[in-house]
Amino acid sequence: MHPAFSVVFFTTATGAGYGLLALLGVLAGQGFVPPDFWLGLVGMGLALGLISAGLLSSAGHLGRPERAWRAFSQWRSSWLSREGVASVATFVPAGLFAVGWVFLGRTNGWVAVAGL
Repeated sequence: MHPAFSVVFFTTATGAGYGLLALLGVLAGQGFVPPDFWLGLVGMGLALGLISAGLLSSAGHLGRPERAWRAFSQWRSSWLSREGVASVATFVPAGLFAVGWVFLGRTNGWVAVAGL
């Protein structure tokens, strides 16, 4: 089996990004990680950067990347489309968690809920 580089990169980058995001969210939400500006900026920047790079690389695997939006429209019948919608929807709580941690300096309350 010889998968395309875009598939390997997508799997590796998004897996690492979502793993780091989950780890940061759980640990910070439970109070094990201090609400340090630089730790939050680097950790969240790396996690969201890996996720974004992986998701963008998945468009390179499509036959016609300009029609990538259509992959999201098939969510009722395609598990892969539902996975894509869920991946993009994860940016909402992750963004709230990042803003709360980096800019507001907190990891408790609603920031912890967004992280979890």
